Amino acid sequence: MSLFSVRGGVRLCALSASMSACFALAQTTGNPLPATPSDPTNADNALTLKTVKVVDSALESAAGPVGSVVAKRSATGTKTDTPLRETPMSISVITREQIDHQKADSLDQAFEYTAGVFSLGGGANRRGSTGFTIRGFNVTGSAPLYVNGSKFPINSLSGAIEPYGYERLEVLKGPASILYGQAAPGGIINVVSKRPTAEPLREIEVQAGSYDKKQLAADFAGPIDDTGKWGYRVSGLVRKSDTAIDYIDDDRQFIAPTVVWKRTDDTTLTLLGTYYKNSTVYDYGKPVDGSLRFNPNGTIPKHRFIGEPGFNDFDTEGTTGGYLFEHNFTDNITFRQNALYFDYETYYADVSTGALNATKDSISRSAYTRNDSDKGFSVDNQLQLKLSTGVVEQTILLGVDYVDRAFVRVQRSGAQLGALNLFNPVYGSPVAINPNPVSNSLSTAKQLGGYVQDHIKIDGHWVLLLGGRWDDASNDTRNRASDAKTEFDSNAFTWRTGLLYLFDNGISPYFSYSESFQPQTGTDYFLAPYKPTTGQQYEVGVKYEPVGYNAAITVSAYQLTQQNVLTSDLDHLCSAVPTPTPCGNYSVQTGEVRSRGVEIEGRASLSNNLDLIVALARTDPEITKSNGVDLGRKLWSSPDRMASLWADYTVRNGVADGLGFGAGMRYTGQSYSTDNAIVTPGNTVYDAAIRYQIEHLHLSLNVKNVFDKDYIASCTFSCFYGDERTVDVSAKYTW
Repeated sequence: MSLFSVRGGVRLCALSASMSACFALAQTTGNPLPATPSDPTNADNALTLKTVKVVDSALESAAGPVGSVVAKRSATGTKTDTPLRETPMSISVITREQIDHQKADSLDQAFEYTAGVFSLGGGANRRGSTGFTIRGFNVTGSAPLYVNGSKFPINSLSGAIEPYGYERLEVLKGPASILYGQAAPGGIINVVSKRPTAEPLREIEVQAGSYDKKQLAADFAGPIDDTGKWGYRVSGLVRKSDTAIDYIDDDRQFIAPTVVWKRTDDTTLTLLGTYYKNSTVYDYGKPVDGSLRFNPNGTIPKHRFIGEPGFNDFDTEGTTGGYLFEHNFTDNITFRQNALYFDYETYYADVSTGALNATKDSISRSAYTRNDSDKGFSVDNQLQLKLSTGVVEQTILLGVDYVDRAFVRVQRSGAQLGALNLFNPVYGSPVAINPNPVSNSLSTAKQLGGYVQDHIKIDGHWVLLLGGRWDDASNDTRNRASDAKTEFDSNAFTWRTGLLYLFDNGISPYFSYSESFQPQTGTDYFLAPYKPTTGQQYEVGVKYEPVGYNAAITVSAYQLTQQNVLTSDLDHLCSAVPTPTPCGNYSVQTGEVRSRGVEIEGRASLSNNLDLIVALARTDPEITKSNGVDLGRKLWSSPDRMASLWADYTVRNGVADGLGFGAGMRYTGQSYSTDNAIVTPGNTVYDAAIRYQIEHLHLSLNVKNVFDKDYIASCTFSCFYGDERTVDVSAKYTW
C-alpha cells in the first residue's frame, strides 16, 4: 500500500513498495510530485514522476475542484459543506473532469450520464434554452436553476447555461422547498462556479468540429498579490457554429470574471459575474407523419428548416453579478450571505407550425415575435452553528432568503405565411408582423422564506436530518396596455426528515421524506385563487463508498406525489348547468400526479487509471386523479427507462504515457407525447473519445453517436430528431 501526504490540496506520493501506485494517481496539472531518490545502482533507471493534480477527498470542499469523476461532498442538499455519504437523499454531481473528458458543451449533454434526468425534446433546443424532466416531472416552468445555491429564476427561454464557466453541475432529486422555497417536485439544478486558485492556472483551448464549429476558450486564475489575500479567475469562450438543421446557428460569447478577497483567515468575500450572448434559432420540430410515422411522400429530412431564413431569430444577451460572503465568528459559528443579480434580454422571432395538408407534403405556418426582459435578484442569509455534546455532533442552519423577479413580455403576431413543402421547400414567403402587440405583460414574483435545519450525527454512525421552512410568495401580472392586474398571494410550510446509518465498511442505508410547493395563478368558478400545488416524496436507498477506493454508488427507490393539480370542474360545464348560469372551462384542484421509480448511479476512479460512470433509472409517472380524459396517462417527455455507462482509461507509463481512451453507451426508453397519442420508441447511441497529453499540450478527439444512428429523441407537440454523429477535435495548452 502506498502512503500519502497532503500539501495544498494535492496528493503527494511518498515512497512505497510499488511506485506504480503513484503513476496510477496521475492527473494533468501543474503541481509536481516531490522528487524521489533514484536507484543508486542504476542511474539510468531513475524515476521521473509526471505532474499530477488529484484533490484529496479529505480536503475536497463542496465548492471546489474534485480531481476525478467522484465527488464526495456537496452543499446542494443541505446548504452546508456535507459529505454525500452523510446526506440522506439522492444528489448527482457532474465534475469538471467528467465535463472535460466528455466535452459536454451544454447542460443537457453534461447530464446524459445521470440517472432520472431527461432533456425536454431530447435536447433539440439546448442551444438557447434550458428544459428538463427530473424523476418524471417537468421542472422547467418553476425555474429550477441555482447558481452557487442562489436562485437564478430566469425563464426557460431566457438563455442556456454554459458549462465551461462552472466547476460542478449538481442535481438534487425530489422536493427541495425546505431549503429553496417554491419548486417543482422533481428537483433542482445547482451549478457551482469556478473559483480563484492559490496557484497560477493558465489554459487556452481551440476546438473545431462538425457543422463548421470553431471555438476558442480560455481560463486564467491565480493570486493577485504576494500575501495571498487577493485572487482572481477569468474564464470564457467564443463559438461560431452551424447545426444539423439548415439556417440554425449556434453562436455564443461567454465570460465569467471572479475576484476573491480573503480579508482575514475568518472573513472571505468572493465577487462573481458573467456575461452571456447567444444567437441561434428555436427548433419547432417535425410533424409526426414523416418523422416517426409513415408519410407517403417519404421521410422528412433531419436538416429541414421549417421557418423563414432571415426572419427566424433567437438572440439572448444577459449579465449576472453577485457575491459570496463568509465570516467565522468562532470555529463553530459561521455567517454567510450569498447574493445574485441577473438581467437578461431575449429577442425571439419565430414561425410556428400547424397541421399537415391533406396530401401530407406541406405544412401551414404563422409568424410572431417576442421581446422578453427578465431581471431580478436573490439573497440568502445563513447562520451555521456547530455543537458537540458527548457522542452527539450537530450542524444547525438558520436561514432567511428573498427572491424578487420582474419578467416583461411583448408579443406581436403576423399574418399567415405561405405553406411550406417539407420535401421540396421554397422559402421567401413575405413576413408581415403587426406593430401592435397582442400581449404586453409584466409579471412579478417575490418570495420571502425562513428555514431551519439540523444535521445530527450520533456516535459516529447515526445521522438524523430535520428541517422546516415557511414561505410567503406573491405572483402578480399586469397588462401594461390596459393596466389590468391580477394578484396571487400564497404561503406554505414545508418540512423534511431523513435517517441514515454509517457502517464502517462504507455502506449507508437511508430513508427520507421531503415536501415541495409551487404557486399557481388563476381562479376557480367562485373566483377563489388557486392554492399552490404540493409535493411529497418518500425515498429509501443505500449509499456505498467502499473503503480504500475512490468510488461512490447510490441505489434509491422513491414515490413522489403532487397534489392540488388542476383538472376539469365538472359541476360548471355548460352542459351541466342551466342557462343563463355562468359556465365554461373552469378547473378545480382535485387532480393528482404520482411518480414511482428506482435509480442506480455510481462513479469510480480506480487505481488502475480507469474511470467508470454508470446510471440506471426506471421511472413510472402517471396522472392518478383527474376529471378529464387524461386520467391514467403518463407524463410527457419522461422515458420509462434510462441506462448509461461511461468508461475512461489513461495510460500512465511506457511509450504510450498520456494516452487516454473513453467510450460510452446511452439507452433511452420509450416516452410519450403530451396527449399520449404518440409513443417515441427507445434508442441506444454510443460515444467515444481519445486524447493525448504531451507535457503542457492536451489533444483530444470526441465523437458522439459514433455509428450515426438515425432516431427520434422525443415527441411532445412535435417530433425531434436525435443528434447525428458529431466530431470535435481540440487542442488545449496549459502552463
